[in-house]
Amino acid sequence: MFDLPEQGIRLRGFEGDKDMDQIVRMHNDREIAALISTSYVVPPGLTKLREDYKKTIENSTEIFCIIETIPESSEDEVEWVGFLGLFGSPDARLRRESAYSISIWKKYWNKGYGTAVTEFIVDYAFESLFMHRIALSVFEGNNRAVAVYQKCGFILEGRARKAVRSSDGGWKDIINMGIIVDDWIELKKRVPGQA
Repeated sequence: MFDLPEQGIRLRGFEGDKDMDQIVRMHNDREIAALISTSYVVPPGLTKLREDYKKTIENSTEIFCIIETIPESSEDEVEWVGFLGLFGSPDARLRRESAYSISIWKKYWNKGYGTAVTEFIVDYAFESLFMHRIALSVFEGNNRAVAVYQKCGFILEGRARKAVRSSDGGWKDIINMGIIVDDWIELKKRVPGQA
């Protein structure tokens, strides 16, 4: 478990069905699903979605965490904020490369959680997991996410033009971004108190 007390959130391990219910709910939210799925935005088949996630978590993740609030008092409820993962195929692991993914409930957007969590995971990946490169993809129009990733040191690497069907019936580009350990070291040198 990793606490980020300045933001009032923590990252904890995946706890099976309890967390899977929340993930499925996110895929059933049309606005969120349009940002996290390359498939048509339709209510997902629950059994297949659960099986796919469980298989991916078990076989392809370097780290998979649930983002939740840290209660300020014993009377406060822990709130489920979202989830994140660093994913890697066997070939990617040989190259010390991971793919990053994060999804946060809409009510927690614009609170700085995405930036804080992404900065933490990037630091953790390079410092503790000895990654060389972290890649990600984001859909055209998700300017909030692009800004967060750029703030955290990710660099635009290319676009797959009109590669994903949008919920309005059109097509959107997939924006590919990445950060390598050298970028991260330079970023840390520029940030006061880091390096």
